Amino acid sequence: MKIDCYTHFSFERYLRYLEKNCNNAFPFATLFRYLKTMLDVDSRLALMEKYHVDKHVIVPFPWIESVKEVYNDPNKAKEATSILNDELANLVNRYPDRFIPVAAIPTTNMDTMLSEYERAIYKLKFKGIYLVVGPTVRPVDEPIYDNLFQKAVHDNIPIWLHPSRPVTYSDYINEDMSKYGIWQSIGWLMDSSTAMIRLTLSGTFEKYKGIKFIIHHHGALIGLFSKRLNAGFSLFKNIEALKSKTNITEPYIDHFKNFYVDTATQGFEPLLIQNAYMFFGINHVLFGTDVPFDENGGYNFTDETIGSINAALISDADRERIFYKNIAQLLNL
Repeated sequence: MKIDCYTHFSFERYLRYLEKNCNNAFPFATLFRYLKTMLDVDSRLALMEKYHVDKHVIVPFPWIESVKEVYNDPNKAKEATSILNDELANLVNRYPDRFIPVAAIPTTNMDTMLSEYERAIYKLKFKGIYLVVGPTVRPVDEPIYDNLFQKAVHDNIPIWLHPSRPVTYSDYINEDMSKYGIWQSIGWLMDSSTAMIRLTLSGTFEKYKGIKFIIHHHGALIGLFSKRLNAGFSLFKNIEALKSKTNITEPYIDHFKNFYVDTATQGFEPLLIQNAYMFFGINHVLFGTDVPFDENGGYNFTDETIGSINAALISDADRERIFYKNIAQLLNL
């Protein structure tokens, strides 16, 4: 069995809503309509059949923060996420054996955040929620998330995190736009890593015992640079000029192993899979591809991700854990 824990899907009704409320051109609309497997369920099912993937966990896109006119208005933010989650619920109701739903959550204010969480989890019976992280959205360690995180722990609901830095977040302060795709290729890895550091060193895992975060892109930079990070953590606590403080126990880097990570590497990268396996541990690595975001609508990423897992130095029993057993246990399937 294979359960892909990190894929994306969207809906025309939702795209039209964002376009209607966006003062400028909405860049995701063109891309999403180009990717047939992003909007067409038959194309998605054909992809799954080709690679014998039994289920797709759907993290619906795009995030509402991508249109500030929607996100900054509590009423529009709630309406937009309601449309997106309702459309996803309809898809899952049509194909309950193929798709697993993760809810978009508006973070404009606490009331909209909690009400949509309760609707998605208690009424629509979604299996998780997702939050976006990055330099232009709300920091994920702000106190406004306290009640949301408490509910997620109480309900045993995992939280998917996804980077969200836009092209308008420039590489240099004297420029208006990022160049050469830096905002996404490297910037999104930085965004996920920043969120992981902020959550960990602020004591999130100690405050919310049992909370489960699923990180995209094989854990971003954390596993790869764990030695460098740990050296930096040891240094900053001894430098008075750096005012960041943490109350977690040393070595700080060990606390990052609480995160769950997917296997989305955007290419044939068995060594990256091996690194995630060695750092985060076999029980915390989940098969995930980032479908449909390659030039062939997810065919490349699915093929290369499966190949990477099979080529990594991992036992057959551990491959089974990665391909489906870990996520099945996490979601109580």
